[in-house]
Amino acid sequence: MSVLEARGLAYRAEGRPLVEDASFRLEPGELTMLIGPNGSGKSTLLRLALGLLAPAAGEALIDGASVRSLSPMARARKAAYLPQTRPLAWPMPVRDVIALGRFAYGAAPGRLAAEDAAAVARAIAACRLAGFEDRAADTLSGGELARVHLARALAAEAPLLVADEPVAALDPRYQHEVAQLFAAAAHEGRGVLTVVHDLTLAARYADRLIWMKNGRIVADGSVAETMTAERLAHVFGIEAEIAHSGSRMSLTVAGPAR
Repeated sequence: MSVLEARGLAYRAEGRPLVEDASFRLEPGELTMLIGPNGSGKSTLLRLALGLLAPAAGEALIDGASVRSLSPMARARKAAYLPQTRPLAWPMPVRDVIALGRFAYGAAPGRLAAEDAAAVARAIAACRLAGFEDRAADTLSGGELARVHLARALAAEAPLLVADEPVAALDPRYQHEVAQLFAAAAHEGRGVLTVVHDLTLAARYADRLIWMKNGRIVADGSVAETMTAERLAHVFGIEAEIAHSGSRMSLTVAGPAR
């Protein structure tokens, strides 16, 4: 069964279509990256798929259940979500921020059952945050804080992980570190869906790409199948050279398409 399925999702704001007839399936063990130019509807589609927006048409299902039928707590046990903005309302130790990922199971910082504490410990290890547990989260670098928020999502141990631009504003090293953590989460059996703008990261780490333009999905498939110079010109308006080395693909952007 698909961990997440979108069926003909559509959304309008002030009479303007933001997403139209969007359908896809996300399978366990798969890192899917959603790409497209600014304003193409990527973030809106994520929120529709998670039931955070009411669609004008269509439906979304998580583990076969309509997301609109799930309570917020039930949905949180099935799907961990990292939005674009992740403010910290007050200074908190890193361990307590990560423990918030267990909230859907009745846990709270300072009040963790053995199972919750074990999940937090696994997330800390996965995100290489040992030694950071007692540090105030608001004193960390951007890359370190990105790993803390990812650890919070991983601590939920939900079958679905969805993230909106998780590497935005990070330097290249941390972009790759975070992308590798998402890839590892997928290869451990989760379904992972992220929005990214860096096409080189998408080419390097994604198992599958969903391409959007003007609110519509215009391509859906593996990197090898969908990452072509023609599609890059059509969707992003850029000229790019694509090179293959074994199972890896790299691209070099030459400039705007003519």
